[in-house]
Amino acid sequence: MSAAPTLSAPPARPALFPPPSVPLRFTDGDRYEWTHTRDVWTRTDGLWVPSSQDDPRDDGTGTWTDEEVSACLSRAVEGWDARQRFVPAQPGYQLPGRPILNLPTAHNAAQYVLDHQDDRLVPVRDLVAAHDEDAAYDVPGVITAPQTARVLSGIFADHGTARVRYDESAERIYARYQRPNDVGSVLCLHVFVLTEQGA
Repeated sequence: MSAAPTLSAPPARPALFPPPSVPLRFTDGDRYEWTHTRDVWTRTDGLWVPSSQDDPRDDGTGTWTDEEVSACLSRAVEGWDARQRFVPAQPGYQLPGRPILNLPTAHNAAQYVLDHQDDRLVPVRDLVAAHDEDAAYDVPGVITAPQTARVLSGIFADHGTARVRYDESAERIYARYQRPNDVGSVLCLHVFVLTEQGA
């Protein structure tokens, strides 16, 4: 697997794939979305606050715990429910965590990339599906630790100024770099959300 999937997606359409996995840990700013009802839960101060995609304010119906969201995502992954979506929080300009010295080798990872059109993180296979639905079925939702290391090595080889950090508190690896394009360059972001599951 290469670091190439940094394309911007064409206009949004219904998802083909369920969430790729259940994260080992959640962090504030993560979103759990039900696309068919437009319900959204955003993790805030360690709890999941309900709202809607059109109105980010708490709708007052109560909060969820990490365990409840984890159980719902697990059912969506197992039941191939493409109506549910996990959207990792975007890091600020300063990437969280510490510079990577040794990759965590015990866990697989779901690779998310920044979709510049919607300014949100999406699974790699969803971005590929927006351009070539048939090819997306060959893209794994979750990659192994050695595959993650190969993708990161490719990013370093192609983009020597890439910044890569591991945030142990969120169990995520972040990689950010500039990629040349027709009008100058674009800032690319990969987020590897560590998981126990494969998909």
